[in-house]
Amino acid sequence: MTVDIHPEFGIELVLATPYIYWLHENDKLDKIICCKDMKPFYYFCDDIEEKYTQRSIHNELAGLSTLPNSWLHHNSMANFGKDYGDLTEKEQIMANGSLDYSQWTPPPLEQRHKNDRFVFEKPIVVINNSFNIEAGSKPTRYFSIECLYEMFDYLTDYTIIYRRPTNKELPTIDQNEANTIGALGDIEDNVEGVGLVNDYQLTEYFDHVILFDELHQKNSDLSYNEFQCMIYANCDKFVSYVGGGGILSSYFGGTNIMWTSRGKEVRDGYLDENSVKENFGSIEEFKRKFYEKEIDFDEVVSQRKIKIENHDEYYANMKNYKFNRQINSLCSNTKTVYDEEGKWLEFQDF
Repeated sequence: MTVDIHPEFGIELVLATPYIYWLHENDKLDKIICCKDMKPFYYFCDDIEEKYTQRSIHNELAGLSTLPNSWLHHNSMANFGKDYGDLTEKEQIMANGSLDYSQWTPPPLEQRHKNDRFVFEKPIVVINNSFNIEAGSKPTRYFSIECLYEMFDYLTDYTIIYRRPTNKELPTIDQNEANTIGALGDIEDNVEGVGLVNDYQLTEYFDHVILFDELHQKNSDLSYNEFQCMIYANCDKFVSYVGGGGILSSYFGGTNIMWTSRGKEVRDGYLDENSVKENFGSIEEFKRKFYEKEIDFDEVVSQRKIKIENHDEYYANMKNYKFNRQINSLCSNTKTVYDEEGKWLEFQDF
């Protein structure tokens, strides 16, 4: 069988790559036609044509309709025999984040790319960040300067590798990533005693933080995805946004803490036992109930345990607050959430 696909990067890793590896394991794979620099993910196939120079956000055009799972967020037809809109509320909760796993086996990327080249004195933490136009709107799913500062300042027992693509360095990009180039500035904010800094400049103030792109420049004999896989294979602690970087991190074992502020990932049931994120078998992920502790948001706000500037607007945006938070992180017992401006909010006691 020949598989011909060029979807968004993260979608490919969830819907196409495990299916392609399943075909390989069952002696049914003949050829892969895919985007540039995808061979590190399809190392097991002898016939790969890296044809596409751009990815498509349109699933059918990207070739996903030929796969057992053609939609990232559920496969209600396979699991329930009905369209999602025809499911009961309980069935929708069960369907959210759950795919058809009958032809779905993620390739062992960690085993393939583990190496002795990228070894540091301290264990590695990879922090994946993103700053992209999202469906025509301003970015909301990113780590702010304040958040990055707190993570960098806390994780001094680790070598942090910080990755936030500008999209110019990526082998292939989709329409949202292309629209971002030249349209957005950097992630930046004022730091007391320093002034206005962006996220790349912030790394210069921490000896244990390394920029992903600078490290790649020093290892330019490797393609972007070769380098990325080798770094991730030597790491077992990741902090990620929901998206391609977070999905890729989920392939490599250990702990991957993923954050989201909006999207279908915040639906009830999305990260339950049978969800796609759990089935990578490597995530202690963004559980949406603060480890099953129910928190009365009104009480938390009234006791001023949240530091916020625009109380009414923030509260209005947080009606579904328990689905919009940062998991208990690698670095702190403090649970954290973001508002839509990317501000860093803390819950000290619950």
